[in-house]
Amino acid sequence: MRDLMELMMIFTVFWVFVRAIVLVWRREVAFKKEIEAAALPFSLVFIYFATVFPFPFFNPYHLVGTGIEISQNVIPFKSIVDSLTHFYFMVPIRNIGGNILLFVPLGFTLLLKFSNMKIWKVIMIGFLVSLTVELCQLMMGYRSFDVDDLILNTIGTIIGMAALKGTARILQKETFSVVSRRIG
Repeated sequence: MRDLMELMMIFTVFWVFVRAIVLVWRREVAFKKEIEAAALPFSLVFIYFATVFPFPFFNPYHLVGTGIEISQNVIPFKSIVDSLTHFYFMVPIRNIGGNILLFVPLGFTLLLKFSNMKIWKVIMIGFLVSLTVELCQLMMGYRSFDVDDLILNTIGTIIGMAALKGTARILQKETFSVVSRRIG
């Protein structure tokens, strides 16, 4: 996790430097546009760093012969069921919750940036990004391909879209009704 944060910090510094040059060139700042411009690249970079390089740069082949085996799962819902029936409670939280949460920002930012995009296109993009990640992991040799990750990541994309739609509805209201009660 620490390495992920370090990589994200490096990307953030690079992003701020590039955006500062653009802002000096244009001589104007529109914070809403800056947030919209940053959201999608940060979402994709976070997914990339969290899935392709989740560990420090090391030689993964030192694991050969240690009893740690890399497995591939092509049976839908197999690893989800295995996680849910695992004796340690953190396994389903990490495997299921982590895969869903990883793609929530993607669904949110795709609709934020491209508000007129059809919902099925956002879902398809989330699925294709997840498929790309899984195929990269398959080709790496020390990471696992899991069809359930495709399902969970796509669910995360859908939740992200729903979160943006719900947030947009709330923000469109001009007034908020607050129920207050006098005490005393």
